[in-house]
Amino acid sequence: MEDFTAHIQTLPIKEEDKEYLLKRFKDEQKKNTILEFKFMRTEVDKTAITNILNASIDEINKQKKIIEDSKDKINLTLTEVDKQKKLVDVKNTALNKLLNDLREAQQQLVMSEKMASLGQLTAGVAHEINNPINFVSANIKPLKEDLLELMESIHQYEAIIKENKLQPIFEKVSQFNAKNDLAYTMQEIHELIKGIEEGARRTAEIVKGLRNFSRMDQNVVKKANINEGLDATLALLHSVYKDHIEITKDYGALTEVECFPGEINQVFMNILSNAIQAITGRGKIHIRTWQENKVVKIAIKDNGSGMDEVTKNKVFDPFFTTKDVGKGTGLGLSISYGIIEKHSGKIQLSSALGKGTEFTIQLPMVQNKHFEIKKDIRK
Repeated sequence: MEDFTAHIQTLPIKEEDKEYLLKRFKDEQKKNTILEFKFMRTEVDKTAITNILNASIDEINKQKKIIEDSKDKINLTLTEVDKQKKLVDVKNTALNKLLNDLREAQQQLVMSEKMASLGQLTAGVAHEINNPINFVSANIKPLKEDLLELMESIHQYEAIIKENKLQPIFEKVSQFNAKNDLAYTMQEIHELIKGIEEGARRTAEIVKGLRNFSRMDQNVVKKANINEGLDATLALLHSVYKDHIEITKDYGALTEVECFPGEINQVFMNILSNAIQAITGRGKIHIRTWQENKVVKIAIKDNGSGMDEVTKNKVFDPFFTTKDVGKGTGLGLSISYGIIEKHSGKIQLSSALGKGTEFTIQLPMVQNKHFEIKKDIRK
């Protein structure tokens, strides 16, 4: 500035021009100073902004890395959660199956205990009833013979009276006989004896059915006659179906089957009971047995209400029932399925809504070694 002022003073111009030039120089210098300040300020701001931006970018990159790391951890956590969820689902499925198995086993145990108790009860009842029924049955034949002898004696008296013309002497006897209709009385006595004979036979059949159905040896493997087991079950159910259901039988000549007889009879009871309940009004149940190679087959068919597809698919499931609350446990057919499966057999179902139902059971005549081991354990 001082050099420029000295230089202006040496110029050959007027003083006012010199002052003007100095003034212009000062103005320009002032502008230049302002511009330099602005430029420096801009450089400073630029540097600051650059630093801030760089710091922000670094922070963003750092946060991005943190987010990516967190995302990886979250993915790992989600994968682990998914694995744990699948593990929990598997365990829940296993627990539910175990619970159902325990419930079924409990019901089978309760049923076995009931059957054992029923066996003890019916054995005692059958024994007590059997003696007097045998007494009645044994005396019917002599009673009939005695009655025939009495009737023959009366006929001889009548023949002698008629032959010797003694009617006037026996007129009072003839009047008594006519008044009381002796011929009808003799016929009535014959019918009464016939009724007693039929009642004794029916009672003996029921006792036999009780013995065959609820055996004391139900937990012992032995050879059993399947036809007799079916008849024993029908004898127990007779009072339930006799008034409205016709039972037809087509029994084949069967080889005896190795089994737990009480349990097989329990299967017959469950299936026949369901068949009876499926028939409203009058109906029919047809039972057929036959033998193929070393397998005995039993078919029980009714013309009841039948089942739809949903019911057919669930009928062997534990606790499934179409009966009203309190009228069925839903375990009868489930237990039956388990019993037949335990005997290495098969139980199959054929049914249509409104067209009745048919159960077909297959039982091997001889059980396998695994079954024999189970037999020894149960003794």
